[in-house]
Amino acid sequence: MSTYFQRYGVTIKTLTESDLEMVRNWRNSPEIAQHMLDQSYITADMQRKWFNGLVNDNSRAYWVAWFKGEPIGVVSLVNINRSEGTAEPGMYIYPQQYRNNIVPFCVAFILNDYAFDELGLSLLYGKIFTDNEASVRFHEKCGYVQVNERKPSHEMTNVPKQLLHYELKEANYKSARDPIARFIRY
Repeated sequence: MSTYFQRYGVTIKTLTESDLEMVRNWRNSPEIAQHMLDQSYITADMQRKWFNGLVNDNSRAYWVAWFKGEPIGVVSLVNINRSEGTAEPGMYIYPQQYRNNIVPFCVAFILNDYAFDELGLSLLYGKIFTDNEASVRFHEKCGYVQVNERKPSHEMTNVPKQLLHYELKEANYKSARDPIARFIRY
């Protein structure tokens, strides 16, 4: 997988050991952790073990997202299955000033483009807590379609909340992306 990819004014660079403490601090912040399937506090040792587990694991990839020369968040593809053409994307943006504007679309678009265009995947899928209404709206604007009713999250997470399951097909994504991407000027 590529260590560097750039589109929409965003660059994604493979997560390195030198990024770990920054990423761990972001991930442990309450405004980020509240939306994670696993909301446990992550220690430095836990982070190192997790990072070491990424080595030679072709089913997971993590990048730091950069915007205007500044690291702003993390994007990932997990449960990558090349034979089935599927993966589960994830992202979070830490600095508040980049959360409620077009920048999250830029970050999501670069990740989705990478998944569809570079890896040749055909379907992305995700899980969103029902109380994360902003994420639900965001995913739907990006072309995701809900594929089932609400399911309790305790089957997959340490959080007793309801989850919505979504999927994104390449054609739906491009139809949703193109009208929004016209406004990206980075």
